[in-house]
Amino acid sequence: MDIEIRAVSADEMDAFIRAVPGAAGLPNWEPEPAAGWSGPGTGSPFGARMSDEEVARYRTEVRELDRTQAAFSDGKLVGTSGVLTLELTIPGQGPVPMGGVTSVGVLATHRRRGLLRGMMRAMLDDCHSRGEMLAGLGASEGSIYGRYGFGPATFQVRWELERSKARLASASASASASVAGGRLELVDAATALAALPGLQDEVRQRRVGQVSAYPGMWIGMTSDRDSAKRFVLHYGPDGVVDGAAVYRLPWSPDPASSGIVQVDLLEASSAAAYTELWMFLADLDLTKRVIAGKRPVDEPLRWQLADTRSLRVTRMSDDLWVRLVDVPGALAARSYQVAGSLVVEVTDEFCPWNSGVWRLDGGPDGASCSRASAAAAPELAVDAATLGSLYLGGTAPGPLARAGRIPELVPGALNRATAMLAQPDAPFNLTGF
Repeated sequence: MDIEIRAVSADEMDAFIRAVPGAAGLPNWEPEPAAGWSGPGTGSPFGARMSDEEVARYRTEVRELDRTQAAFSDGKLVGTSGVLTLELTIPGQGPVPMGGVTSVGVLATHRRRGLLRGMMRAMLDDCHSRGEMLAGLGASEGSIYGRYGFGPATFQVRWELERSKARLASASASASASVAGGRLELVDAATALAALPGLQDEVRQRRVGQVSAYPGMWIGMTSDRDSAKRFVLHYGPDGVVDGAAVYRLPWSPDPASSGIVQVDLLEASSAAAYTELWMFLADLDLTKRVIAGKRPVDEPLRWQLADTRSLRVTRMSDDLWVRLVDVPGALAARSYQVAGSLVVEVTDEFCPWNSGVWRLDGGPDGASCSRASAAAAPELAVDAATLGSLYLGGTAPGPLARAGRIPELVPGALNRATAMLAQPDAPFNLTGF
């Protein structure tokens, strides 16, 4: 069997697309109702093979042929993967380059032959050669990517809110949400498509964990092929869009699922827009309940409601998995909540250039990281996947230490690491890729 891992050519794109797991009709990993979906099912394109028209549209969205990595067995394409050139917002420093691992799959007839490992080797080497300190992905299975140094770094929830209980805590809260001159407007798909990219780009640069959009992302989000889909924009006092929501009002003959407002997206760059959009969605005529998927675990709306229990989380799952391709570079690139230093022993079998003992000195104004001197004793020990989970500050070191993932070699080091890595807001990522 002759195995080759390489980028695909333009005339191989159709075969590549049809072998991608979603196009091949594989099911979504998450049972319904999925955390990333506001509808009654998983809401994923997985489950049905792509039509010829969809394949053609997808082909036009693939802009980085040189970053695809396909596995060929005796000349036949049997595995797919690729990297998107993206940005990830990290603590204190805003967006930095990230390789977005995507479209990973191996045909069932060719599993357990080292093809995934070969593609992952090629992708991470590519990221390293381009100077991307970080790689990220959304994992279809939780047991696959830890061996390649990825760890879950952001989480998402699906929640429900009964219309009858969607009341703000006080009249003053309602008044503060309404800014003189601000307004809501129902718009068509084209108007939403024009407004969403700029709004999301502004918001994602301020929220740790947010990933930049990729070509074609907004086309799918604003597609009006679903007649139940609606779009609403919030304009601030200056007339500039500072909030948007994409939602659906699907008709259902089943009383259990009728009258549901399904929120696919809500983004806001101002507190007023955020609150006004949610209050609008929670008080639409002839509706009973709001369901929102792919929401942050620390949704502020909960704390604005008169009854905090009325916002009920129905599912939670991991979202963005992070891998440090360049450990010292990535650790030095972000800032830390409090000033301090740590000597950390890193084990990274898949990217051995990261293995060793590193000294991190960091604080609110920046950081440095370099190999520790021979005399420096390690204070904590982590593997690459654990470090990926810690990196954005959304996963506290304590639970990982209790799980045996972070041996504390010097007393007090764990508390110091916890204080340095902590973030005021949970990392959150809107972009799926």
